[in-house]
Amino acid sequence: MAKNTSTERAAIRVARNIVQDIQDRALRPGTPLDPEYVMVEKLGVARATVREALRFLELQGALRIKAGPGGGPVVNVPHTDHLASAISLQLQFANASFQAVIDARMSIYPVLAGEAAKTATHQHIQAIQQSIARMRAAVNDSDSLTHETRQFHNLVADASGNMVLGFLVKALHKMSERAGIQYDLRQRKASVEKAGRVLLAIEAGDAENARKVTEDMLAAALRYWKKNAPDLLDSPVSWLADLPRGNPLLPELQAAQL
Repeated sequence: MAKNTSTERAAIRVARNIVQDIQDRALRPGTPLDPEYVMVEKLGVARATVREALRFLELQGALRIKAGPGGGPVVNVPHTDHLASAISLQLQFANASFQAVIDARMSIYPVLAGEAAKTATHQHIQAIQQSIARMRAAVNDSDSLTHETRQFHNLVADASGNMVLGFLVKALHKMSERAGIQYDLRQRKASVEKAGRVLLAIEAGDAENARKVTEDMLAAALRYWKKNAPDLLDSPVSWLADLPRGNPLLPELQAAQL
């Protein structure tokens, strides 16, 4: 047992060294890393330790293992699905309901909208404008509009410059994707209208109004859920165990560069 514990700790140290090397060398997603045998020689550890470190980093989304000839570890970027998986597992063990996810969204989104009104660049505002245009085009399709509304909130989060809460917003979206609630046309139109008002407040630099309109938007959605899908709010959070492979984060990387 002591030997296994020692190997595990050594593997974590090796994993940290690999991550630090990726950061120090500014390696981009898709860049091949040293083969396993080279890492063994460079780091002076057993092959089992290197393999354990690589498996750990693959699970975290920091790299992927390419199979076949010329394969091996390749740089990746952790996706927000990894954060959603970790949080949802914690919530499942805590017997949390979907209401807890909604409460978190209602606490965080208005704050980010207010911050976006202070920090949004022209590029951020342009991206939000385009998102709202897509929302208007999707108003007759509940699923499409729900997807685009989440993208709208993602873009507002990016515009806020608050990276930590921005990642959390995207993780909360992942946890709510499986809800599958269908909005009626009246609710969909109201949601699009409020999103437009949030944009106007951000464009005007009016942080208080951006926060308030976002609160109203979320409160209206919650009232709809309570009326039309009360069982959904009481349903337990389930672990999101299915994680992405490859590098699905490129859209998020592009958004972060706006």
